[in-house]
Amino acid sequence: MTTLTEEQTPGLSSKTALDIMTHLHIVLKLSKVYEPTNSNFVERLGACFQSLRQAFQTDTEVEIDIRRDAFFVNKARMKFNVANYLIYKSVFEEFLAREIGTMTFAAGLDEAELGRFLAFLAPRDASKGVSFERLADEFERAVFPHIRLKKIPEEVHPELSEKSAIPIFMMGVYHLKDMFEGERKAMRIHLTRRWVQSLINHLISHESLLIGLTNIKNFQEYTLNHSVNVCILSLALGRRLGLNRPELIELGVSACLHDVGKFDIDDAVWNKPGKLDPGERALMEKHSPYGAGRLASRTQTEGVPEAAIEVALEHHIKPGLGGYPRYLERRRTHLYSRIVKVVDYYDAITTKRIYRPKTFTPWEALRLMKEVCAEEFDPLLFKTFAEMMGVYPVGTLGALDSGEVGLVIENNPLPGFVTRPLVKLITDPDGRKIDGPAVDLAEVDPDTGRFRRTILKTLDPDVYGLQVADYLIDRAQ
Repeated sequence: MTTLTEEQTPGLSSKTALDIMTHLHIVLKLSKVYEPTNSNFVERLGACFQSLRQAFQTDTEVEIDIRRDAFFVNKARMKFNVANYLIYKSVFEEFLAREIGTMTFAAGLDEAELGRFLAFLAPRDASKGVSFERLADEFERAVFPHIRLKKIPEEVHPELSEKSAIPIFMMGVYHLKDMFEGERKAMRIHLTRRWVQSLINHLISHESLLIGLTNIKNFQEYTLNHSVNVCILSLALGRRLGLNRPELIELGVSACLHDVGKFDIDDAVWNKPGKLDPGERALMEKHSPYGAGRLASRTQTEGVPEAAIEVALEHHIKPGLGGYPRYLERRRTHLYSRIVKVVDYYDAITTKRIYRPKTFTPWEALRLMKEVCAEEFDPLLFKTFAEMMGVYPVGTLGALDSGEVGLVIENNPLPGFVTRPLVKLITDPDGRKIDGPAVDLAEVDPDTGRFRRTILKTLDPDVYGLQVADYLIDRAQ
C-alpha cells in the first residue's frame, strides 16, 4: 500500500504518515465497538502508539490537519489512492463530525494517554455530530497534556448539513430539466459546474446520504433523475480512484450530460411497453452519437469539457469494444466513459422501467454485475465500485436475526465489519411497522460477547410495499 504526497517535509516519511492514519482509522472504529480492555483493541492501540513513536524520532509532534477535501500530516498533503481511500474517508468523517480541524500529538505522549483520549472520543457519536465548543470544554477538563485540538475553519465545510443534501440533489434535476426541456434548450455549463462542485463538497461529509438518495427513482422524469444519480455515483467512484478536484469536476459534468442524446429521440421509443423492433432499437442506440454531436456543437456548448463528448459517445461500449456505437478505431475508451458505464448500468437495472419486468434491488444488482463483469466492465473499476457500495448497499432492506427489519443507511468501512452496516429499524420483532432508531450492527452485547443483530437475508421492498427513498429522505429532514 503506497501513498503520494504533493510536498514532503524533511522529517516525517510518507510511509510513517500513512501508518499513523491507518492505525488511527482502526482504533477510532474499534473504540466504538469494544471496551478499552478488549484484547483486540489493546493490540491495535499499541500499533497506533508505535506509529506515533516512530514519528517522534524525527519530529517533536505529529499534526494532522484537514483543509477542504485533503489531509495534511506535518504540512505534507496526503493524496490517497484506491487502496487506502476508506482510511481517508473514515478519519475525515470523524474529524468533520466533531468540528475538529487539527489534531496534534506531541512527544512525551504515552500509550495510556492515547488510550484515554480514544476512550474520551468514542462516546461522542460521529454520526450525530458534536459541537467543538462542547468537545473542547470536556477535553480541557479531562487533561491530555500531549494532545491538542483546534476547531475546523469555516471554509472547510460551509453549511454542508444533511438537510442541504436533498436541495442539492433536486437542484440537479431542475437544472437538467431547464437545460433540455425549456424553450431555449441552452447548455449553461457554468451552472452545471457549480452544481457539480457543490456535490463534491457534500460527498466529503455526507457520501452515504447522497448515495442513498440515488434510490430516488422518478419514472416520469427518468432521464433527468437517472443523470443526477449517475453523476453522484460517478463522483463517489472517482474520489476512490484518487482523481483530484479539477478531474472530478470534469467527470461530474461529463456524467451529468452522458445521456443528452436521449432528448433528440421520441419518448415513445423509450417508453414502449414491449420489445423494440430492429428499427426502434437502431434509433435508440443513436442517442450516443446524437449526444456527442450535441455536445460538440460550439454554438450551444461553450465550456463543455472534451471528455464529455467522449463519455456521451462511449458509455455503452464494452471492454472488447462491443456494445454500441461500433468503435473500431481505438483500443480503449476514456477512463470517464468506463466509470460512467459501470454506474449507468447499476442505476438503470435498479430503476423500474415499463419495458423491463424485473427491477433489481441494490444487492441483487451487484450480484448480477459481478456475473457479467468480464464482458461489460473494466474489472478494476467494477471491483472498486462494488467495494464502495458495500456488501449491503445503502438502501438494502434486510431481515435481522432479532426478528426486526432494517434498512441499510450507511456502510461500515472497517475491514472485517463489512457485513455490519448502520441500519434504520422499520419493523419491530413482531413485524409491525415502526419509525425506529438507527442501530449499528457492529454493536456487541457486553453480557454475551455476541453481536446484538445480524442480517440474515435481504428483502425486496416492493413485496412489502415499502418506498426506500422515503426513509432516506426522512433521514435528511
